[in-house]
Amino acid sequence: MAETKTAKRRHLLRRFNRWLQSKLPERADPAQYNQLVRETYDGPAGWFTLITGYLTGHEPLAKRLIGPKGFDIRGCKRILDAGTGNGRYLRILQRRADPGALVVGCDLSLGMLRRAGKRLRHSRAFLVQADVNRLPYPDACFDAIVFGWVLEHLPQPLLGLRELARVLRPGGKLLLMTTEDNTLGAITSRVYHCRATSRAQLREWCRQAELLWHRELWWSRLHQVLRLGGIVVELRRIKAEAPDHD
Repeated sequence: MAETKTAKRRHLLRRFNRWLQSKLPERADPAQYNQLVRETYDGPAGWFTLITGYLTGHEPLAKRLIGPKGFDIRGCKRILDAGTGNGRYLRILQRRADPGALVVGCDLSLGMLRRAGKRLRHSRAFLVQADVNRLPYPDACFDAIVFGWVLEHLPQPLLGLRELARVLRPGGKLLLMTTEDNTLGAITSRVYHCRATSRAQLREWCRQAELLWHRELWWSRLHQVLRLGGIVVELRRIKAEAPDHD
């Protein structure tokens, strides 16, 4: 009886979360939706990400996430922060990268790039305006990519993942962070007009994009216990199979 009640509560919560989530990513015209996202982050909502990073703990804990015990970029010669936003992760990447490494941050929003530029004065990282669905880079260009809180804004998430896989070298690593389909994720979805994704759906998209689900990461032990902080996963680009020689 207790199990039945628990199952019913979970079902009702899932239905509530689905109702609360923004429907724009699925229903809006892709071009119009991209324009909406650009305008949203060019404006006050983009500025507010500077505050929410501290409220969620992501800003102070990012140094732990990107490092030798987390997403390790030592030995990587070319690193991309795709959808760099206000430069939160780019700032850490350019500090943790090897001295000779090339570090690039790209974003669709000029407003966010300006905010990143202010945070990254005298930085060795490069800032570029670019759409992650059509990156201006050749195949297998990067050894490591960080893709934080951008997938939820793509009208076609699989298309974006395939583009990242294209510019990532075989065996290269990708740190993906995205909004999960729980109640906090649904609230985020409503505020920022974005998608909230289940882990099962994300795994399937990664499989189709030929990105291996290497391991799940967490901001802290508390985030892991309470299942907070969204989905954070390290992916690997599938290596091409060696040709058969008779």
